[in-house]
Parts: sequence; C-alpha cells; structure tokens
Amino acid sequence: MSNSEHILLQELREQPKAVRDTIDAERLKLDHAARLLGRKRIHILGMGSSYFASLYANYLFAGLPHIQATSHIASEFIHYPSVIAPNEICIALSQSGESIETVNAARLLKTRRLFILGVTNQPKSALARVSDHVILTHAGVERASSTKTFASTLAILYYLVVSVAARSKAISERRKSSLIEGMMHVTRLMDSSLDAWSNIMRHSSTQLANCRASMVLARGPTVPAALQGALLMKEVAKIPAEGMTSGEYAHGPVEAASRRMGVVVLGGGRTSKLQYRLALRAQALHCRTLMVAPREARGLDSIGYGDVEENLAVFPCAVLLELLAYHIALKKRINPDRFRIIHKVTTQE
Repeated sequence: MSNSEHILLQELREQPKAVRDTIDAERLKLDHAARLLGRKRIHILGMGSSYFASLYANYLFAGLPHIQATSHIASEFIHYPSVIAPNEICIALSQSGESIETVNAARLLKTRRLFILGVTNQPKSALARVSDHVILTHAGVERASSTKTFASTLAILYYLVVSVAARSKAISERRKSSLIEGMMHVTRLMDSSLDAWSNIMRHSSTQLANCRASMVLARGPTVPAALQGALLMKEVAKIPAEGMTSGEYAHGPVEAASRRMGVVVLGGGRTSKLQYRLALRAQALHCRTLMVAPREARGLDSIGYGDVEENLAVFPCAVLLELLAYHIALKKRINPDRFRIIHKVTTQE
C-alpha cells in the first residue's frame, strides 16, 4: 500500500484547511460564544484528544485574570462530579458528538440547569442536541485517528480565548485580528512544510520504531501536543507511550531511561533552554532522543518547524508527532488506518 493511499496521511494533510474552514464558518458564532463566557468560571469536559484540547484552553485562559478555567475528564466527572455554581458555564468537547462519557456528562449538567457550549464535528449528534449553543468543527468526515478534528478544536478554543480577551479589553481589537491571522499563518506554514516534515519524520522513525516504549515531553501550551503524540503512538503504531510535562519526567519516569527507550522533547518558548538540557540529558542516558523545536538543536537529532508564537506551537508540534506515529507504524508494517480493539467512536463505558 502506497503512502498516498493511507487515510491517516490524507487526513493529516487536510488539517490546515480544516482549521481555516472552521474559523471562516464559525467566526460569528464564536464571537457570540465569547460574549456568553464573559467573566465566568468555565468547566471544560472531554475524553482522549478532546480532553487534551481542554488543557490547551486552560493554558490560554490562565492569561486572563477574570476567568478561571478547569478541565475535567468526562468519564471521571460523571461518577465523581464537581460542585458547579448555577452561573458557571460548561464547554463539552467531542469530535463525534457521540462519546458516551462526554454526552452523559452534558446530560448530567443539564439536570442542574447549567449552560452547555458544545464543540463537535457532527451537527446532528447527541452532544449537539443536548447543548445550548453549538460550535462546529468543519473537518469533514474523519475515518482514522483524530487529527484534523483535534486541530480544529484547538483552533476554536484559541479563537474563543482571544475573543474573550478582546471583549474584556485585555487586548485591543487590532491585536485580536493579529493573533487570529497568526493562527492562519501557521496553517499556511503547515501546508507548505508537511511534505518536508513527513520526509524528516520518516528518517527519525527508523531509530524509534524498535523502542520498547516512548515518552513525549513538553511544557506549557505544547503539553496537549505531547499527549496527542503519545496517544497516536499507542493507537497507530501500537507502541506503549506516555506524554507528560517535562518537570514531571524528572520525578521518577527518568528511571526508565535505556537504549530501548524513545524520548521526544518539544522545545521552544519560555522554557526552551530547559527543554534543550533535558534532551541532552536523555541522550546522555542512551535514550533514542528526538527534539522538535522552532530551530534544529545542536548536538541532537532534531527538526525545526520555524518561528511560531509559543501559544500556536501546538499546531506544528501535533502534526509532526502524528507524522512520526504514522511512519513508525509503516516501519513496523502496521496498517495505520486500522484499529485492532477499539472503534472510532466510544459508545459504551
């Protein structure tokens, strides 16, 4: 089977367009949603990559002192729910709109008469029906692992936070337009770079394909990309993998370092020096180490994705890690489009 025939690779290529289509189609509804969020406490629920996206929103909302955002794993929330005040708002994320835990969490919240903002790729889904206000990801049909719906959800959350910041006068309308254009620029960078990135990740996959396990380490707004990358390594390449914050790695997981351990470090941003030192340490411990950063790193196997603002680096980092998982699967002669145990949508706890 040639690379071009794989559904996963096709959908990886469609991510930049999915982001642009989503923002173009939902801009007015996103601005309306920003008015609803106001100066409120926000609870964000999801599973899998949707939960990872909720963490991205947490990092972004942290820059706005008048809003407090909290992420919840929906499967935990339905059995161990938090106390939520009537004036607080819930954002429920589910690409399919049918993930049983997220839908049940939304239904539980409705019984408490809480306002639910649903974000989904399916306008007629169970989540869309239970939500008070719906924002759609315009990613088209997604048949393989979540990639373009993940990117579109990130884009929705980024736009929402920027729009809330503008409404609260934390930034100007001109700055809002500049930030949104910055995200559009990143999608164009992804369009022009994806073939080259794929070739580089094909090469890097050679040293990681035979690892017993892998760790993907990040800090700040790229942590969701690390979690997404580790998920696809498990889901697509069938390799045990764990995504985590880099600080957490030093508190025990580093003991697993060995020649059969792969370590991918996401660099850039305010902690770039810390991340570089971490990658050098992993390499010194004989781990098969790869660094993903704005520029190639001296003395390391690395890939540079270009100068991207820290809050937007999650987009190229996620794509690069998804490509890595894809090429590892090919090296292992695994069909990257096929699930062995799970289904595309989880409809039963």
